Amino acid sequence: MLTSATQERLLEPRYRRILSFGDVLDESIGLFRRHWLVFALVSAVCLLPPGLLTVLIALSGSLDSNTLARELGRGGAPTPATLTRLMGPFLLLYLVTAVFYLAWTMAIVVTTDEYLHAAEPTPAVILRRTMRRYLPGLLTGIVCALAVAILLIPATLLLVLYAFSFPISVLAIVAAIGGIVVWWVRPTWRSIWLKWVIVVATPFGLVAYFLGTWSMYLGAVVLEQRGPIPALRRSMQLVDRHWFRVVAILLVASTIVSTLQYLPTMLVQVPLMISNAVRGQLGLGPVELAISSAVGILAQVLFASMATIVYALVFVDLRNRREGTDIAERVSQLEATPNA
Repeated sequence: MLTSATQERLLEPRYRRILSFGDVLDESIGLFRRHWLVFALVSAVCLLPPGLLTVLIALSGSLDSNTLARELGRGGAPTPATLTRLMGPFLLLYLVTAVFYLAWTMAIVVTTDEYLHAAEPTPAVILRRTMRRYLPGLLTGIVCALAVAILLIPATLLLVLYAFSFPISVLAIVAAIGGIVVWWVRPTWRSIWLKWVIVVATPFGLVAYFLGTWSMYLGAVVLEQRGPIPALRRSMQLVDRHWFRVVAILLVASTIVSTLQYLPTMLVQVPLMISNAVRGQLGLGPVELAISSAVGILAQVLFASMATIVYALVFVDLRNRREGTDIAERVSQLEATPNA
């Protein structure tokens, strides 16, 4: 897809406008409801492989933590063999899941983008666009993770300073709360120095700020074909002065999806845990853990794509807000219309 707003395919008319907080959620949920089967199929292709691996490893007993619980219950330290037996499968699952979840997120973004442009996504289009941008997406994610790890150092030092100095901690809390209130009720007073006062005064605010600022990097990678550093810069450009709104929308969407996703899992998991507790067994056994994992995977396939749809729509809305993408598209459409 071309990065120029005037060369892109036209957005569907309902998305060529500035969307409010509620509009983003309403349009995303509506898009999910109209095409839930397609999103579920895309999710199934990407999420079932790591999900089936999770179920198989759970059935093998490799994820059974009862031995660790018994060792801790006796007051002793867990043995290296116990830790190795648990950490190995968890590390394998983490790596496999990360690989497939990145592909899944990108595939849902591509599918959403097709619908936003009034196109019908086909498996070939979704696969081609996802695989073409997979490596840049992976590299950008690694760069972002390394940058966040570096930011944790000054953020931790600031937290230690606040913890060991009561006057400084009180001053930081007052500055953070006061700055947020001023930023919220007095838009004309917003400035760079006030932004950094809020960021520095808030515990781990530095990390939270840049996580929010870089949150749109995947949209830049997939939809605008940008590389790692340009994608992060593009995200910073789009999120600038919209940080609270972007983070709030993403948090609300994640909360809704998490509720839909984990409620079925808990409805299965809690009775199994109670049943095991009655028999004197802590936690879940291999079979129960496999059943719980299978239900969780099914819930992910059915509901998890909704949060990514919100993400893609937020990216499009930020472009409309900051660059008048919707205006450029309308001008292009008018120029292409012959005079009566």
